[in-house]
Amino acid sequence: MNHISRSFMAGGGRAFKFHSWEIREGGYRKTALFLGNGLWPLENEERLIRFLLDRNFRVLAPEIAYGSGPAPRLGLQAFRKALVSFAKAEIASGLPLYLIACSASAGAVLPIASTLPELAAVALIAPIVDFPPPGSRRPFFILPGGELAMTPEALSGEPELLEGLVSPKTVLRFRGRDQRELNAGLGRLCAPKDPVKAPALAFFAGDEDPCLSPEGRSLLARAGAKQYGYPRVRHEPGRDRFADNYYADLGSFLDEVEARAKKRGKA
Repeated sequence: MNHISRSFMAGGGRAFKFHSWEIREGGYRKTALFLGNGLWPLENEERLIRFLLDRNFRVLAPEIAYGSGPAPRLGLQAFRKALVSFAKAEIASGLPLYLIACSASAGAVLPIASTLPELAAVALIAPIVDFPPPGSRRPFFILPGGELAMTPEALSGEPELLEGLVSPKTVLRFRGRDQRELNAGLGRLCAPKDPVKAPALAFFAGDEDPCLSPEGRSLLARAGAKQYGYPRVRHEPGRDRFADNYYADLGSFLDEVEARAKKRGKA
């Protein structure tokens, strides 16, 4: 497996680090643009990266997670500008582009999915689409924003699987004006005149995810997302008791997307 990291220039001349993984040079036929959960380094997603490589993806992962715990923390507009710049540069390669977005990054990218050109599919992993998120608080020193504590118990029903990744003090932070804009954008997705313009859209979330309310699940369904759920699983389905089921579902979704694309190509 080849892994490189380098910088790319986004709008406004700002530089961001990104990672690229592939089995071998040129040994892929699709690109997965991966946005992590912002809680731990992207390199720690070994299982997901290997899973995608085995399905003939090249994996590209910019370090721009929205609401990130560790630095760099980006506001909503800076996050979106960087993502659009990166996606437009990659689509020029001519390979099918799949977007896999986790946690708050999923909620931040969903309203602008239609501005990312020629996406083959959008997979949202444990998406946060309620702003302010359930359980968040508003500390006085960043009024009028908020922060969401991401304890091991909130992330997994088997928190021992998170050993060395998070501490009880790990938080995601959101600006107040960003939360208002996110609420407005996510609300528009429910209108029939403004659907998500992606051939396939799905979300994968634990049934006991404390960051996703019933209203948030309803919003995702009205936006046209297919739901995959897991009993007794919390915010990180890839690091919980039914992780194998989650990966099987993600694989089925990606395989279905590719099969439909091939069928359309033969028509």
